Amino acid sequence: MNYIPIFAKSLGISDANIGVIASLFAAALFISTYVFGRLADSIGRRPLIIAGLLLSSVSFLLYVYAKDFESLLAIRILSGIGFSIQTAALVAYAHDVGHRLGKLTAFEALGIAFGSILIGIITLYFDIISIFLLSAVFFFIAFMISLKLERINFKRISIPIFPYHILKKNLPIYISFFIRHAAANSIWVFWGLYILQLGGNLFWVGMTMAINTLTQFFVMLTVTDRMKVNTLIALGTLLSAVTFFLFGISIELWQLLLSQIVLGISWAFLYVGSIRWITDNTKEKATGLGLLNSFINLSMLIGPLIATAVVQFGGYRSIMFVAAAMAFSSFLVFDVLSKNR
Repeated sequence: MNYIPIFAKSLGISDANIGVIASLFAAALFISTYVFGRLADSIGRRPLIIAGLLLSSVSFLLYVYAKDFESLLAIRILSGIGFSIQTAALVAYAHDVGHRLGKLTAFEALGIAFGSILIGIITLYFDIISIFLLSAVFFFIAFMISLKLERINFKRISIPIFPYHILKKNLPIYISFFIRHAAANSIWVFWGLYILQLGGNLFWVGMTMAINTLTQFFVMLTVTDRMKVNTLIALGTLLSAVTFFLFGISIELWQLLLSQIVLGISWAFLYVGSIRWITDNTKEKATGLGLLNSFINLSMLIGPLIATAVVQFGGYRSIMFVAAAMAFSSFLVFDVLSKNR
């Protein structure tokens, strides 16, 4: 995601249109993650995991053909749909077979960290399009492995088009997560460009993500399955506010790198706490997770719009301070809604 704005810039796409691509990509995800999450409770998890990984592999190959705003937008939407098909189904499948969700998300973070380091190294020697080709290969490997997933006994669940009871039950999670993640996504739109502004290069764009996700891996693997859910979520939102403020006051690249450790801890707490809340309290697990992903993707629509507006007045740094205020408000929202639940 952090390389998309840089790739878009290389195609001659403006900052405003980069924000549009990010927002429309998120809009497609917002719709599709709920649809496919609901479908995973209706037809089963395994078929959607397999189909989503295959489509993701194909879509990343298509980045080779992106030449302008319109083609990049179309490919981003396609890759987003491929991702959304399998996301909720995979977590629900893991919960069905008894995997600890902290451990599952830890290895997801480890994969992102490994990929970030590898991509950072690759960008030193090859052009940016090689990143997408490598991603296509990894998704195809995951697709081949998914064909060997165990077929489990699955009980179909009838779910209304608008599952109000699921929304109401998990409202403290959905609202606080949305606000916090909108703040984060306002930062990520121009994150790569912010790093370049502070004297970094494409390698350090990858390294910031690697530090973040390696921290997530160790925290998720060792801590998050043992802590209380409410504590995880409250700390996750509060530490996010601290991190975004640190981003804003950083004047050298090494300061951003250290702040990524705090962000990794905050995300590990927030994400694992949120999916544990939903899977422990919701019979329609994939639908509940699909709704969470829809709120995440709605935040990916709103966040870039906020960033595009703020950057016109105060530059990249001002986005960080706005995001910090939003993240702190998400902490307050969760505290109020969870007590009134």
